[in-house]
Amino acid sequence: MPQITLASEASSAEPANLIVEMLENIGVPTNVAFVLVSLHEGGNLSSKELQSICGLRQPEISLAMKELLNEEMVRCEAQNGGGRGRPSHRYSLNGRLFTVIRPYIDDAESRLNQLTIDLERLDKVSLKLTKAATS
Repeated sequence: MPQITLASEASSAEPANLIVEMLENIGVPTNVAFVLVSLHEGGNLSSKELQSICGLRQPEISLAMKELLNEEMVRCEAQNGGGRGRPSHRYSLNGRLFTVIRPYIDDAESRLNQLTIDLERLDKVSLKLTKAATS
């Protein structure tokens, strides 16, 4: 399992990895969670830097970034290196982490509410079936 590795020894990666775990628990894809938390911790990062911090491969970073860009959770700035070839890009969060992840939280709360309703309905139906079977 990948882990976030922070460049600074003064900064512990443990809280960052806990946030990744909690995001995964509410349904955020693993790669997306790693990228979000890495951008929160590291600020303005390139794809190569994200690969190093997250312990993910370039295609995994690209897939996560595609989702985050589509949802406008991150912004992308092209860096003109002055040379030939494709420009490099730097990515940053489009706001504070807990503002950016709000759609994931809202979705998890909605699923939780639906599960609560379904469990209550299941309990009622189960009780009715039990009463009917004993009658």
